Amino acid sequence: MKKRYIALIVLAALVILVIVALKVAPGIAKDYVVEHSNELIGRKMKIENVEFSPLSFTVSVDDFAIYEPDGTTPFVAFEKFRINVNPTHLLKKEISVSEIYLKGLYTRVAQRGDKFNFSDILNKFAADSTASDTAAKEEPKADTTATDSAQALNLDPSEALGGFSVAIENITLEKGNIIYEDLKVGSKIHIQDFSVAIPAVYFSNKNTDIGVNLKFANGGDLGVKVQFNMKTQDFGVNVTLNKLALAIAKPYLNDFIKFKDFEGSLGVDLNVAGNVNNVLSSNVSGTVSVDGIKLTETSGKTIGVAHVGVGIAKANVNEMDFRVDSVIVDGAYAHLDLYKDGKTNIDVLLEPLNKPKKASAEPAEKEDPKTAEKSKPLKAVINKLQVVNTNVSASDHTPKQPFNYKVSNIAVNGSNINFNTPCTINVSAAFPEGGALTLKYKGALSDIGTMDAYISVKNLALKHFSPYSHHYTGYPISSGTMAFASENKMNDWNIESKNTIDIYNIDVGDKDGSTDPEYTVPMKVGLYILKDKDDKIQFDVPVKGNVKDPEFSYLKIVWQTVMNLLIKVALSPLKVVGNVAATGAGVVGIDLGKNDEIFIDPLASSFTSEQFAKAQKMVEALAKDKKLKMNFVQNFNMKKTVEAYKTHKLKTDFYKATQNKTTLNELDEKAIVAIEDKDSAYAAYAAEHAKELDRKTMEKEILAMAEARNQELLKTLQQQPGVTKKNVTVTTAPRGALTQRKAMYKVQVDVQ
Repeated sequence: MKKRYIALIVLAALVILVIVALKVAPGIAKDYVVEHSNELIGRKMKIENVEFSPLSFTVSVDDFAIYEPDGTTPFVAFEKFRINVNPTHLLKKEISVSEIYLKGLYTRVAQRGDKFNFSDILNKFAADSTASDTAAKEEPKADTTATDSAQALNLDPSEALGGFSVAIENITLEKGNIIYEDLKVGSKIHIQDFSVAIPAVYFSNKNTDIGVNLKFANGGDLGVKVQFNMKTQDFGVNVTLNKLALAIAKPYLNDFIKFKDFEGSLGVDLNVAGNVNNVLSSNVSGTVSVDGIKLTETSGKTIGVAHVGVGIAKANVNEMDFRVDSVIVDGAYAHLDLYKDGKTNIDVLLEPLNKPKKASAEPAEKEDPKTAEKSKPLKAVINKLQVVNTNVSASDHTPKQPFNYKVSNIAVNGSNINFNTPCTINVSAAFPEGGALTLKYKGALSDIGTMDAYISVKNLALKHFSPYSHHYTGYPISSGTMAFASENKMNDWNIESKNTIDIYNIDVGDKDGSTDPEYTVPMKVGLYILKDKDDKIQFDVPVKGNVKDPEFSYLKIVWQTVMNLLIKVALSPLKVVGNVAATGAGVVGIDLGKNDEIFIDPLASSFTSEQFAKAQKMVEALAKDKKLKMNFVQNFNMKKTVEAYKTHKLKTDFYKATQNKTTLNELDEKAIVAIEDKDSAYAAYAAEHAKELDRKTMEKEILAMAEARNQELLKTLQQQPGVTKKNVTVTTAPRGALTQRKAMYKVQVDVQ
């Protein structure tokens, strides 16, 4: 009986000793670790309290810190850590953790090049383990293939743990603070209120839910939700990033651009679904947006955009399949400055990228032809593209007087934009003082060197381009508007462009004698001669060449054509001749001779600039002598004209039918003239429809056109100084006399 009591007393004492030991041991271990921390990790360490509850099998650590080498600045710290284990579950072959709790985690990671503020700890561990690693070296084992490594991920977790199941519940991290500093570039990323909530981690065929939330000190918050199946390796991730301040990236931008300031915010709402064994096959969908982007250049000027939104329907890298619901750009603004040294503000901005790179000692890897052959074709489509409220300004400092211009209200609209299939994009924009631009582009993104584009510019105020006129000719532009139509076809970067220019009411000021222009052009005389009765100038500029040729310049070709035209017209002498008495001719300085005609096209509905100019020059004599009288008599060969008119009508009807057009523009008219008589399709059409045209009807239409020309010419001439209703007449020769070989106005000069 006494032995039983003694045994119970001894057992109770042992239990008490174990409990006391378990209670006391953590304190002893804590004191030892703190006291010998420099020996263990090379850093000072702090642990306020360590407790172990043998009844609940809970370990708690309070107020923990590892300091920087200075011994005062925290490197890693936390307020409280707690873990609860259920040892009795081991009997059921289950590793059970009912709680992991961490509060107030703080860590600061500092990097300078390839060195970190914890490199000394790693070096110490490496030095301590060198000897043991050397002793423990064994013969190399057989190589494991990449396939075996990949298959290892698909092992059943219970098999990998020797038949044990794992249950980890209630994983919580709250109020964490993580700081990352790149001391070399001067960046600092501070994550505040970092929290993680995981109800349970399942090492079985069941999804583990993970939730992460944090805030950035500079602005923005991030939420991440993850579902992961340990057995199948399937995962699903939702990332929500709200108004992340992009100024956080400023230190890193210095390697790419030269700038003064950068601001804006990023928003992301993405869903990613896939498998760990083939991450590149994951499907991504969601939205990405940036707002309030503003890049301030070193000059103080800015480039930016109010909003860019991208809706992603699907993105799969492995399948090379990218489908975008929409790309919306709202409120973009930019500027282009061209300086006298030939550089632009873009060159200044990208100066860091343009610096010479050090040659790499290692040769570049060549692409494996077999790999290239296996690459999948890109499938990319943008269902909707929209750009609105966009403005671009340009400043050119190369002319003697700087050129400044702004294009506003730029809008771009496109749909079903494919990578390999030609698609259509429409662009519109507004110019100062009511000018407008429309552009229709058709081409494939995979081959931008092949495309069709039609450009139309209307009501372009020319006075804004006076700096160029002053620079190249010495004359400033004081007034005028221009219309421009251009049809461009490019194949493998070889462009063929048809352009027509229509200028109205253009005028220039006096020549600046202090300049040394590139072209010696009598602008006033040239423009005077070029203008028609309505104060218009119209001419065509064909352009051909290879866009990639460094010598090719679209604008240079157009400008050179204009200059050549002005020089040719301004320097061509005009002579006024006629059947006038020698006395009358001598008074006004008329040059007698046989060139008393103005050749015309009997099928033209109007006159050319040259025809109007010559007629106007002829009547200048009337202002010098009021006795003179001029009669412009129109003559042409009716028989030849009818045949030519018949052909023109057939070609016009053929063009409308084949091109499916009801109305024609100036480029269409030129295309009609270019139709060859021997063209098989046209010849067949003409043979079928020629009998439908009545000769008498055509003659009436031709005479009506002739009378319209007479009235147009008379109206123009009557606006000239010295011209009255009595001293100038314009008529058509009698029907029976319309046998003239060449179509012309014969000028008859007489004395009243």
